[in-house]
Amino acid sequence: MKSDKELRKVNQPDERTDIKPGFLAVCNQEIPCKMPPSYKIAQETLEKVRDLVKEDVERIASIFKALSDPGRIKILKALGIEDLCVSLFVEVMNYKYSALSYHLKLLKEANLVDFRREGSFLIYGLTDLGWKILGIIAEIED
Repeated sequence: MKSDKELRKVNQPDERTDIKPGFLAVCNQEIPCKMPPSYKIAQETLEKVRDLVKEDVERIASIFKALSDPGRIKILKALGIEDLCVSLFVEVMNYKYSALSYHLKLLKEANLVDFRREGSFLIYGLTDLGWKILGIIAEIED
């Protein structure tokens, strides 16, 4: 049986562990926790999850943000045909240039597209990552 120190009913928040009132906490010296004792989980799993949630996922989040707008997905799909000029998107998508510029900026920041200058034209194309994401989109649609 667990001692009072290991298993305790918390009536007030614990400043050391931020345990919420009313939670039963199984605590030890190494890893304080807020989980009720009725939830059973292997210590190894708990440690893996703790390590995982500390990882930096900003790059992945920026990709999902870039993909969160249907117009940006359409831009990616169009660039799967061939590299295209911004003015073509303005024409066929009925976007203002400023709105299109914003969408392309997000796609570029997510490393899904890049551009090159040809005279006075900006020509956008997919990056290697953009091609991979376009392949995943195709799989989802099937």
